[in-house]
Amino acid sequence: MVVGDWLLIETFDGLEAASVLAVGSAPRQWKSLARTLPSQLLPMVVEAYERRAPTVRELPRSRHAWSRGHAHAIPLVGPSDRVHGLHFWVGQANEPPRRPRLAPFVLDGRSRRFEMCTAGLGPAFEPERSVWVGAEMFTNVERFDGALDLAAAINRAVPGSRWHGDICVRTPIGLRTGLLAARNITADPRRWHGLILDITDTVPPQGKSFEATTVDTLVNANPGLYLAVVDTAHVRLIRWISTPVPGLRWSGATDERTMPHPDDRARILAARTDILSGSPSHTVAGLRLVAEDGGWLTVDAEVSPLPYGPPDAAPPEFALVRMELRPD
Repeated sequence: MVVGDWLLIETFDGLEAASVLAVGSAPRQWKSLARTLPSQLLPMVVEAYERRAPTVRELPRSRHAWSRGHAHAIPLVGPSDRVHGLHFWVGQANEPPRRPRLAPFVLDGRSRRFEMCTAGLGPAFEPERSVWVGAEMFTNVERFDGALDLAAAINRAVPGSRWHGDICVRTPIGLRTGLLAARNITADPRRWHGLILDITDTVPPQGKSFEATTVDTLVNANPGLYLAVVDTAHVRLIRWISTPVPGLRWSGATDERTMPHPDDRARILAARTDILSGSPSHTVAGLRLVAEDGGWLTVDAEVSPLPYGPPDAAPPEFALVRMELRPD
């Protein structure tokens, strides 16, 4: 049992499947709760989880390191009013140390609506905002090597799926590293519950990868070139690799089905079919996309499959779209 530091326990799909995600700000990967927390202390976790309220106890005399210490169990309630986890601390001090910064979140795989309780991350993490939709989730991301893994898991919606990895984000106080852990729930595999924990103290932020820096160089050398990743299942925008096409209405409550001109949707579906059939590329010239002012922007687009996952000859799950904006 770790004494003197906060344990982060996840309860994304209920208490029976709970595991430990971190000790302080040091990540752990789905570590067994039963092997981490002594059975004598588990009732406190159960009580805090079921009451949805902090539980504090003075522990009895024993042979353990936590003899006559203090224990604190703090439930972490997410946007859907469900307990996503608990912070648990045992120590000899009268008061525990400051808890590591974290935020519970809910992600809907259908609408790709991401809602997060940001207050626990502090003022550096956009406290005035709590909801992001679709590609907006990557707005402040500096590096997220597992982005496509997570996107694929969300699209597949296999019951019992879970994801665990690091993400580096830009904040007003510099780059910060977050542990992102999520699990889809048994009752609805397209609904994901998760936590983001600030682990910057133990995992230094990493800047952009060599590949991402190379793409930045390419885009900067070619003004008017815009790059985006879409999924091949629904042709939805996953993330922008470059800056977004200026003047394009793509964020917020925009229904992505309304982004292309109705008369161009058949050509988009033809490109999708071509890519899924193994074509190395497909060009869609003069594609009209909805503008912020309600008019239409015209781009010349080239679509190509994005290498991802094991080389099992399966149809590609993602595609890279290169767009050049035509002048007015």
